[in-house]
Amino acid sequence: MGIYIEYGARYEQASTYGQMGILAQELEDFESAKTNLLQALAIFAEFDDRHSLGIVFRILASVYQQSQDEDLIAEAATILNVTPTELKELFGSIEERVETRHALSVQKAGS
Repeated sequence: MGIYIEYGARYEQASTYGQMGILAQELEDFESAKTNLLQALAIFAEFDDRHSLGIVFRILASVYQQSQDEDLIAEAATILNVTPTELKELFGSIEERVETRHALSVQKAGS
């Protein structure tokens, strides 16, 4: 990461921040997960990389679901230029889709 920062390779930093955020989430260090994932989100937004934004967004939704950290909502909303209410609604729709997919896979496995 230090090399990316030293040489100003912002886009490459975003991927590293994302990976560190995922690792922190797995370790249930939600504060570190939030910090790293928000860094990744900001950089991907700067580059208008919608695919990577979507991936980080879904991971942030999962971190929020686990931590219920309202600061995460406020900070992500600022980065994405939406209101905290809008962001919560988006996070909720992602959670609903995940639950639906899980239910469908359980039904399929039981067939």
